[in-house]
Amino acid sequence: MKRRLLDWIVCPRCGERPRLTVSREERIALPGPVRTPACASYCARYDVARPREITPAPDCNDCFRDEILEGVLACACGATYPVVDGIPRLLPDASNPAAGEPVKDRRSDKSFKLQWQIYREGDLTWFKEDAGLRKEEFLYNLDVTAAELPGKTLLDAGCGNGELTRSVAEYGLEIVAMDFSGSVVGARRRLFEKGFPVSHRVHYLQGNVLALPLRPASFDLVHSSGVLHHTPSTYRAFRSVAKEPKPGGKLYIQLYRRREAWVHGINVALRAVTTRLPLRLLYALCYLAAPLHAALSRLVHRLRHEPPPPRSTARERAVQMFDNYSPRFQYRHTVPEIVKLFQSAGYEDVKDVTLPNEARHMLAVLGTRKAEARNEAESEEAVRERATG
Repeated sequence: MKRRLLDWIVCPRCGERPRLTVSREERIALPGPVRTPACASYCARYDVARPREITPAPDCNDCFRDEILEGVLACACGATYPVVDGIPRLLPDASNPAAGEPVKDRRSDKSFKLQWQIYREGDLTWFKEDAGLRKEEFLYNLDVTAAELPGKTLLDAGCGNGELTRSVAEYGLEIVAMDFSGSVVGARRRLFEKGFPVSHRVHYLQGNVLALPLRPASFDLVHSSGVLHHTPSTYRAFRSVAKEPKPGGKLYIQLYRRREAWVHGINVALRAVTTRLPLRLLYALCYLAAPLHAALSRLVHRLRHEPPPPRSTARERAVQMFDNYSPRFQYRHTVPEIVKLFQSAGYEDVKDVTLPNEARHMLAVLGTRKAEARNEAESEEAVRERATG
């Protein structure tokens, strides 16, 4: 965890900024000076609301050099969150849903953690080559060019194995990559073990999209792929992440698509059983069923006069099946439904950006947060500045 991350973090319970106590840290080398510190409205290192007035001017590179490995984030409301293995664990106590906190979902946490433990470097994620094709698709998804991205900030809400996060950071983005599961541990470890030159611009944390531990209206771009439909409420999760883009910022959401009635019925019936099976037993069954799944997929493509499906290993196919049949929650939606959801949340230029190679199973929608949202964001900032003097 870099100190820079403190400029975004808030307590997921009360929304206030927690204080950091460090027990172990190290200094990392930067490949060059930080281009855009971008913390013009608040500096966590000095705990001031007007960083430009600090005398003498701070060296913003220090907030990217300091890597906090162990520590505690403590909030005035009494909540504490540990920093373990370089990752702040900002998960609220969900034992009391009536108080408005997220439903505890240990199965999904363990399911996604196991899923990404099974992942091996070089595996295709959803049958796609991560560092190449998915990186190019990111530009289409967000309707941007590579030239527009240097210096921009991105929230990756549900980063999974972190491979897409790491690869798109090569565009010059500064990224906060969050996941509900412990998959962030492996994602951060690979980032540093491989010595990627973008490691100082990627910040990992563990958090829940239903109780985001991040300051609203903070990011130029927000990306959430295959995540919100695995929460207790897709709509509630959407409303949470929809607060994160700055006015004029973009929000991209990818969800499971509502399938034909007979396909939906079979999926629901199977999940009634599979979501109750022990995780490792379910994965073993998915692995054994992978050849049959591949054969049926090829047959369906042939009957529909479509190109053959992408080649995949038994493990890659088993992971995809496991992702469908293991998590406790899974909801499917339509494009018109999600477009209306964007519009109701104050977004404009809302459009369907589903990729042709995903259209049967997934849908993707992109929207731009209206400039009118600026008044709300500025009002919050004014209150914060008055409170800090």
